[in-house]
Amino acid sequence: CISFRFYLPRIKLSPREVTVGDSIEMECHMTGSTPIKVTWSKDHKDIRSGGNYKISCVENTAHLTILKADKGDTGKYFCHASNDMGKDSCSTDISVKGILHIEDMEGKLVKIEGRVSGSQPVSVSWFKDGKEIHSSDKYDISFKSNVAVLCIKSSQVTDSGRYSCQASNEAGRASCDVTVGILGGSAPTKKLDNLFFIEEPKSVHVTESKTLKVEKRNL
Repeated sequence: CISFRFYLPRIKLSPREVTVGDSIEMECHMTGSTPIKVTWSKDHKDIRSGGNYKISCVENTAHLTILKADKGDTGKYFCHASNDMGKDSCSTDISVKGILHIEDMEGKLVKIEGRVSGSQPVSVSWFKDGKEIHSSDKYDISFKSNVAVLCIKSSQVTDSGRYSCQASNEAGRASCDVTVGILGGSAPTKKLDNLFFIEEPKSVHVTESKTLKVEKRNL
């Protein structure tokens, strides 16, 4: 007989929710008499390695990686294992959501927060457009009671961008993203009507010019 454990991906807010563009890795640890055949499926349809999927099996650990998640990747995933003694399977639900977007006016305090789950100790890091950021005159970062918080003080237009929260422990790491748009505080731009002709332009022709000679006569 065979038996195995399935480790669910741990993602901020919910272990079963990921964001569009994230990479998702699922692992299936197996024990049993070799050889063991492993297959993966989504919503009971077989998955093959290639394209957006990468499948591997190393030392009785089967891996399924979705390289770049899309909303179409939402569904129930199954890992099937079998040998000469029998077969078994396990599953997990994956939900892929769009990137959260926050928009506010320039000069306001922007607060981003989310709950992190996982075995302690857990460390949290924040990134803006791929570059790590720390607490400073501009940012206030905290992590208490499993809640990660990033505050952008007196936000500016240049603070617009993609912010990532990355949580990690001994088991691995997970991240989530949010885009922030800071609007300038200037007066609203006046909307102009579309320009159009009241009367369609007509063809203009230039005719040959003639000189008119005027002679003065004495009466």
